[in-house]
Amino acid sequence: MNKVSSLVENRARAGSRASFVGLIVNALLAGIKITVGTMAGSVSILADGINNLSDTGSVLISFFSLKMAQKPEDKEHPFGHARIEYIGTLLIALIILYAGIDLLRSSVNAIVEGSSPLFSWWIAGLTALSIPAKVFLWRFYLKIGRKYEIPSLLAASQDSVNDVVSTSAVLLGLFATHFLNLKADGWVGLAVSLFILYGGFKLVRETATSIIGGTPNVQLGKAILDIVKKYPRITGVHDFMLHDYGPGRSIASLHVEVSAEEKLIEIHEVIDQLEQEITTKFQMPITIHIDPTLLPDAPGYEVMTRIQEYLLTLHPGLSLHDFRIVPGKRVIKLVFDVVVPLDYHNKDLISQIDAFAKEIDQRYECHILLDRDYFVNTAEDDL
Repeated sequence: MNKVSSLVENRARAGSRASFVGLIVNALLAGIKITVGTMAGSVSILADGINNLSDTGSVLISFFSLKMAQKPEDKEHPFGHARIEYIGTLLIALIILYAGIDLLRSSVNAIVEGSSPLFSWWIAGLTALSIPAKVFLWRFYLKIGRKYEIPSLLAASQDSVNDVVSTSAVLLGLFATHFLNLKADGWVGLAVSLFILYGGFKLVRETATSIIGGTPNVQLGKAILDIVKKYPRITGVHDFMLHDYGPGRSIASLHVEVSAEEKLIEIHEVIDQLEQEITTKFQMPITIHIDPTLLPDAPGYEVMTRIQEYLLTLHPGLSLHDFRIVPGKRVIKLVFDVVVPLDYHNKDLISQIDAFAKEIDQRYECHILLDRDYFVNTAEDDL
């Protein structure tokens, strides 16, 4: 068994184990709370129990999405099925939203009717039992979810936090109703429902971003660049892209700059070694393209240097690469790319560079592509 297969199997076993534990705990809590809530006539306890019942559905979704994500590549899905985990996480988020909406409706009815639940210490005690249980699940899910990058378990950990807050609020409502004679049950349920809905909407937004395609994993990107920097014959990096095909399933591509004096066969061996090191460490395929850089005596080197110096006056994170000159009688084309920090915005950047080039020679005409830098440079907005 190779290392990649071993990691996938370990991840699946850990996720299945966490799902099984969560299923048992949530089923027990749901049974206790629904029974207690019905006997006490408490809408907030009953709704909290229904919320725990929905958590069992979330656990089952997590379990089956992990199983389906393990399916190997096929003709229709050449990069595997790992993104199914994002869909599973989205379904969990929708269940959270449903629980929040249902609790909101029940709470409003309780407020309108002015109902007060039955209080006894055994009711409060049984309700309170879920707090340490949910704290355990929160820590348990979080540990495994982070270790194996399982988004559905991370979603379940957030849901466990929601349950701790909601159950604590339910208990406070019970005590306020009993000791202060306040009809707080419905109001507590309302506050809890809004808290749950906020968490649900946040999870939907984050998961939808993963499905659609959001910002690449910055931590992984910087770790890859740290390896690239260890190779002294590589003088620069650009066009670095990370493609996310699901948790733990990424593909990378980047361009590296080397001196034009390098011998092709020698530098090819260096790049092969670099690709192998990155692939082995991160269990991720990567494609590296070689770009030669201009020598000091090459045509265009001087104007390239002057434009690079000008870019630094605009912002220290700006740089250029792939510079070449296309000569002509009336127009001399300067073709190059400009690397722009992710959070730097200047809508006049291209026209400013073109105007500067024309100050050097009126025949210069810039053809520029902008590359966003997702991993190295950061900057304040410059609008």
